[in-house]
Amino acid sequence: MKSLLRFAFFILFLLALLAGIFLLRDRQPVVPTEARPDGRLPEVSTLASRDREFTNLVASVLPSVVSIDAIPANAVDPRLRMLKFMLGGQPGETPPQLGSGVIISKDGHIVTNFHVIEGAGAIRVHLNDGRTFDAKFVGGDRPSDIAILRVEADGLQPARWGDSDAVRIGQGVFAVGNPLGLQETVTQGIISGKGRRAMSEAANEFFQTDAAINQGNSGGPLLDLSGELIGITNMVAQGGEGVAFAIPSNTVRRVFENIRDHGRFIRPWFGALMQPLTPPLARQLGLASPKGALLLGTYEGSPAALSGLLPGDVVVEFNNKPVIDHIDLRNRVAECEVGRVVRVRAVRKGKDLELSATIAPEPGA
Repeated sequence: MKSLLRFAFFILFLLALLAGIFLLRDRQPVVPTEARPDGRLPEVSTLASRDREFTNLVASVLPSVVSIDAIPANAVDPRLRMLKFMLGGQPGETPPQLGSGVIISKDGHIVTNFHVIEGAGAIRVHLNDGRTFDAKFVGGDRPSDIAILRVEADGLQPARWGDSDAVRIGQGVFAVGNPLGLQETVTQGIISGKGRRAMSEAANEFFQTDAAINQGNSGGPLLDLSGELIGITNMVAQGGEGVAFAIPSNTVRRVFENIRDHGRFIRPWFGALMQPLTPPLARQLGLASPKGALLLGTYEGSPAALSGLLPGDVVVEFNNKPVIDHIDLRNRVAECEVGRVVRVRAVRKGKDLELSATIAPEPGA
């Protein structure tokens, strides 16, 4: 009987030992933490840490973002309002067009889209701190859809410029603006594409992003995850949810600095007449592919003419970048500074040509 009891105790001990081993194996070590003064334990979650970093980042850039009321001329001048009524228009004032902008200098310069303020009789800017100022139109470039405003105000916080040439597809971005009149709206997304023409005749290329952008966002900043300005939001693709476009910051900066230094934007000029290069034309010219810009002619005395280009030449490389088509060449020219010497590679009757051209100011600009 005693031996039977001893055996039973041995079995129970063995089972308890095995159970203890399994419990110790599955148990996670507890990292001791110190309580905060309010008695709560500190957050150790990586997600919570990233969330704090992002909200702090947004808070740091909000003072640079403004909302814009572009007040129509007939709301400013009663004579225009009366003329509108006499011509059969409805009485009353046209409501302001809403847009966004971003402060880019301590002197009060603000960038927005040209279409936001076009035709306005007065422009009113609302700052993040609640102050409101009348803004002066300093200059702009309609083909790039960029306008520069200025306000007389102290304590402004300009955005930090980023290098849009370094932007990569897939990187995280966020947009801030005044969509549908809702100020300080922040949306997040990624760079979905580069070099987009955005289905418009704009003389520059665009970033594509899936960050939510709506009416009223136009002219607001697109920022990278370090808070640097890499673009100005511009438009949404019609019927395309999550497909929005922004003007790269290097394009914006070039227009701003030109207007700041010269009082107006001096558009770079190459002076070539071009047409699309179709596959049949490419075969006829002995080209392996229809990539490049086919020249119909050049303006007398233009950089294109002085470089030695002739009608029938196909420009395949400009300023060390491949040329896809005639629109691409136009955009490459728009990226240049006036006075810059650029390398041009062309094909003439199957032979490669290495030329150079000095970019000139557009005549009459």
